[in-house]
Amino acid sequence: MSEEKDNKDVTDAKAKEDSIKVICRFRPLNNTEEKTGSKFIMKFPSGSDDQCVSIGGKVYMFDKVLKPNVTQTQVYEATAKNIVKDVLCGYNGTIFAYGQTSSGKTHTMEGVINDPNMQGIIPRIVNDIFNHIYSMEENLEFHIKVSYFEIYLDKCRDLLDPSKVNLAVHEDKDRVVYVKGATERFVSSPEEVFEVLEEGKVS
Repeated sequence: MSEEKDNKDVTDAKAKEDSIKVICRFRPLNNTEEKTGSKFIMKFPSGSDDQCVSIGGKVYMFDKVLKPNVTQTQVYEATAKNIVKDVLCGYNGTIFAYGQTSSGKTHTMEGVINDPNMQGIIPRIVNDIFNHIYSMEENLEFHIKVSYFEIYLDKCRDLLDPSKVNLAVHEDKDRVVYVKGATERFVSSPEEVFEVLEEGKVS
C-alpha cells in the first residue's frame, strides 16, 4: 500500500509539473521608451511569490510572473527548460507567446539569436537539443527536420515556400499533429536551424 501511494504521489507531482501553465512576462523598456520617459504602470504585490500583478488596482494571478528585470536566461528556465527535457524524453511540447504588438513576443521568443545573454527561448531550445545529441553515444543517428510556418486569420502559410498559402493541419494515427505539405529542412547544427529561421523571416 505504501509503495502504491509513493508511486501515485510521484505521478501526481509529474502531472502537476507538466500541466498547462500560463506565465506572464513583462519585458524591459526599450531604448525609445526610456528616452521618452515611459514608466511601468503595473505593481507587484509583496509576498505573492511572483504569481500576481496589479494593474489599475486590479490583481491578476498567473502560474508565474516575470518582472522586467528578469534575464533572458531566467525566462527560459522558468518557461521552456522543463518542456525541452520532456520533449527529449519522447513527449510533445508546445510554447505559445501571446500578446499585442510591441508587448515583447519577439524579444522573448527570438531575442538576439547570436548573443548568449540576449538570445530568446527559440535559440536556447535549439542549443539544448543539439547539446543533448552531442552528449549521446556516437553510434546513435539522429534526423532533425525543421518547418517554419505561420497561422494568421485561420490560414496556415509556409514561410519557407511562399507558394503554399493555405496548408491543412491534421492528426496522424498516433494523434500527433502535423501540417500537411509544409516544407521540411534537414538540419545538423544550431547554425543551420538559425539559417532556416532567417530565411523564413524574409517571407
